[in-house]
Amino acid sequence: MPQNGSVRVCVFREGAARGVVLEVENTGPVVDEAVLDRLFEPFYRARPRVGSDRSGHGLGLAIVRSIASAHHGRASAAANLRGGLTVRIELPAAAEVREATACPGP
Repeated sequence: MPQNGSVRVCVFREGAARGVVLEVENTGPVVDEAVLDRLFEPFYRARPRVGSDRSGHGLGLAIVRSIASAHHGRASAAANLRGGLTVRIELPAAAEVREATACPGP
């Protein structure tokens, strides 16, 4: 993240089933909306590495989407107008997961 950048994290309940939403918004370079879905592909980087820049391997959002999916949720990203991303993770309420996976109740 650039110097003087910022990150905002917000967690809230949404919808009639009261699922949980986690949003992480950051500042940074402008992201082309055409590559948003590709950002979730393993090893995809929107910008090439320059020199010895150790800014990551392109796995972060792929891991986020895998974890969300494993919990019967979903992850998406939106480009912020002034740069950076807002990543949204939506997870179902615990009762919804219990029904979806047929887990025995307590």
